Amino acid sequence: MDQPYRMRAVVVPLDPTPAQVQLLRSYCGAARFAYNWTVAIAKENWDKRKEERRAGIDEAQLSKSLDWSAWSMTPLWNSVKDEVAPWHHDVTKHAFRSGVTDAATALKNFHESNKGVRKGQSVGFPKFKNRRSKQSFTLIEFKQPGYWFSEDSRHVRLILPLSATDPRIARRREQLRWIHSTESLRRLKKKITSGEWTVQAVTISFTGGHWQASFLVRQYVVPASSAIRMRGPIVGVDLGVKHLATMTVPVKDLSDEHAHIENPRHLDAELDRLAKLDRRLSRCQKGSKNHAKIRKRRQRLHGRISRTRDLHLHRLTTTLAGSFETVVIEDLNLVGMVKKSKKNTVTALRRSILDAGFYELRRQLTYKTEDRGHRVVVVNRFYPSSKLCSHCGETKAKLAISVRVFECNKCGITLDRDVNAARNIRDEGIRLLANEASNVAGHQPETLNAVLRDRETEPPRRGRGDRYQSRTTQPKRELSPLA
Repeated sequence: MDQPYRMRAVVVPLDPTPAQVQLLRSYCGAARFAYNWTVAIAKENWDKRKEERRAGIDEAQLSKSLDWSAWSMTPLWNSVKDEVAPWHHDVTKHAFRSGVTDAATALKNFHESNKGVRKGQSVGFPKFKNRRSKQSFTLIEFKQPGYWFSEDSRHVRLILPLSATDPRIARRREQLRWIHSTESLRRLKKKITSGEWTVQAVTISFTGGHWQASFLVRQYVVPASSAIRMRGPIVGVDLGVKHLATMTVPVKDLSDEHAHIENPRHLDAELDRLAKLDRRLSRCQKGSKNHAKIRKRRQRLHGRISRTRDLHLHRLTTTLAGSFETVVIEDLNLVGMVKKSKKNTVTALRRSILDAGFYELRRQLTYKTEDRGHRVVVVNRFYPSSKLCSHCGETKAKLAISVRVFECNKCGITLDRDVNAARNIRDEGIRLLANEASNVAGHQPETLNAVLRDRETEPPRRGRGDRYQSRTTQPKRELSPLA
C-alpha cells in the first residue's frame, strides 16, 4: 500500500548573474512561445469545427477533433519544432515542455468550465501571452535526491541545453550551471537527501522584481487516526478590516487584551510611494532605459509589500496552529465582497479587503494545522455571526457595517461587534464538531434551504429578510466545557 503524502511548495530566492539572467529570460521566452503555439493550434481546430457546425455539416463528417491534453500536445510539438522554432537547440527542452503543459492545463480548465464540470466562476478560452506576462518555466528531472543542490547548499542547479550553438554558452557552461541563492538550502537539502521529501518539479519565475525557485516536493506523512473526537482547546477567529482578526481568547505577544489582532495595512503604508513611481513611469517614454528602470523599482516595491504581508501572516498562522488544536473560521465570499457594483462603492474598502490576505491566511492555517495533527473547522458563510447575540441567541434582522458595538434588544448585553462574532463562530464550530462526532449531520446542509442549527424556525415572513438566519430563534445557550 502506498504511503500517504501531501504536496508542498518551498520558495527559494535566487541571485543570478547578468549572464544567467539573460539565459533565464530566454527560457521564459521559449516557454511563452510554446504556450502561444499550443493555444493557437487548439483555437484553430476549435474554430474550424465550430464553423463546420454552423454550415450544417454532420458530426460524423466534421474535422478530426484535436486532443488538448499534454500527452497529445507534447508529441505534436516535438514533430514540428524544427520548423516553427529552428533555434530550439539553444534552449533546454524543459522550457518548451513547460509551456505546452501550462497551455494544456488552461485548455482543460476551459473545457471543464464550458461543460459545467468545473466549479466556481466560468473560465474563458486561454489568451495569448506577451512579454509583459509573468515570466516563469518549470524544470523536471528525476535523478539522485541531491541533484538540485550544490555541496555548499548555496546554489541551485540550472538545466542547460544539451547542445548549445552559442559558443559563449558552451565555454561558460559550468559558470551558468549553478545559480546562487541568498538563503541557505541546508535544511531543504537534508529533507530531500534523507528521503522525507521528494522533488517533483522546480519552477523558476520572476516575481516582485526578483528571481525565485519554487520546489514542488512530495512530503510523506504518517496516517492519522480516522476517529473523530472533540478536541480542545478551541478558538473562534473572526476576520475583518478594522482588525485583521479577533479571537475568543487573547494570546500573548499576538493580540491585545481584547483579543484583537491589529491590521498592519501593508499596501496603505506604501500608497504614496507607489503613486510617485506611477507618475514618474507615466512621464517616461515606453521602451526607454528610464522606463525600464522605474518599472523595475515599482515591481520590487510590490514584491516587498507582498513578502511583508506573507511574513506577517506566517507569524499569525503559526501561532494559531501551534496554540490551539481546533481553529474555527468563517467561509468568506471574497469575490462578492470586492466585486464592483453599479453604485459608487468605496474603492478603499475593496483595496483593504484584498490587502488583508484572507485567502492566504486560510491557506496557511489549513496546511499548518494538518502538519501538527490539528484541524480547521469552517463555518458556513450564511451563518449570521455578527447579527446573532452570543449570550441569548437572539438574531437581529439588520446590522449596518458601520455599527461597531453590538447591543442586544432582548438581554441588553453590550460588547464589541467582532468579539461577539468570534464567540458565535466558536459556538457554531463546537456544534459542527458535535454533529460530526455523533454522525448526525455534516458540515454542509443537505439542501440549500436546510437549517444548520438545532433551533425552532418561524414561518417565512413577507418582504426582505436575511435568508433563514433572521427568522430563527434559539433559547438561551449554555457555554460548552470546551469554550
